[in-house]
Amino acid sequence: MLLAGAMLQASPTEPNPRARVVVQTEACEGLADAEVGRLLDIELATVTAEIREGPPLEVSLVCEGARLTITVIDPLTRKRLARDIPAPASEPGRERVVALAISQLFAASWLELLTAEVPPPPPPDAPEPAPDAEAVEAARRVAENATSSDAEPPPEPPRPGIELLVGAGARGRALETTARLPAVRTELRLRSWLRPGVGVLAIVGWDFAQDTRRRGRLRGQALTAGTGLAWAYRPGSIGIGGAVTVAGGWARVRGLPSDPTVPSGARDDLTAEAGVGIGPRVRYGRLRFDLDAEIGAMLRSPVGEVTGEVPMSMGGLWAGAVLRLGGALR
Repeated sequence: MLLAGAMLQASPTEPNPRARVVVQTEACEGLADAEVGRLLDIELATVTAEIREGPPLEVSLVCEGARLTITVIDPLTRKRLARDIPAPASEPGRERVVALAISQLFAASWLELLTAEVPPPPPPDAPEPAPDAEAVEAARRVAENATSSDAEPPPEPPRPGIELLVGAGARGRALETTARLPAVRTELRLRSWLRPGVGVLAIVGWDFAQDTRRRGRLRGQALTAGTGLAWAYRPGSIGIGGAVTVAGGWARVRGLPSDPTVPSGARDDLTAEAGVGIGPRVRYGRLRFDLDAEIGAMLRSPVGEVTGEVPMSMGGLWAGAVLRLGGALR
């Protein structure tokens, strides 16, 4: 009984007649040939799925000290190839390392299929049938993918970008009234592109306006913060884009009479505004340049006055232009 058990243990494992990949090992202690065959079948699934009833891919692994010799017998090209690699360390996951090395060897064997319209004819004494045409075509695809990935890796898809811009410009305010008011506009804008051409933004802006009247000056300012949607179309480094924004904040208008005896007034109040803009977009490396023509309206703006003069308000319709300079943070 003991002798029979020893003989069974020493005899090599019979390969599965229906297996698509057959792996045999020699002197490779701890290397699971069945696991190597399973992983290799996954790596070469596009080919092994087409082998069906044809001959399997045969692999022999021989370990000699720190060297592992891989020998493959390819039924598609009827070639026998061998390669020596450093033996992987005896640790979890080495079966995958070996399977990847074997798959590269098969891909090298299938490179000749790129230039061959039909499989090479079998030698006269070859008893096995011609390989399945679909398996040959699958092997050709594997070889094409291997060579194209080595020659030039595919470009990475564009990642969402974050941009920070500082802007300055001019606006005409209260355009619907006779007391139109010129104003200076400065802002800080943070823009994030969710996908190429579509993004969101956060904006902080400050407007300063002043007008001289016969009896004095009227001065106004507004500090607002808001958000909005941005869009851009860039066929190259130069394109076109725009934004729709809404903001809220605080505004103050004050009268400064030239004669201290003339009564005047100052007002503070919460305010809100909405606007749209459109203009060219320029990208140069990480630098960004925007030039927008804008139009919008401000609500709830306070009113300031100098007695005897037309009151001033920053509210109502406004239009202007702003230049923004900045860069991509990532």
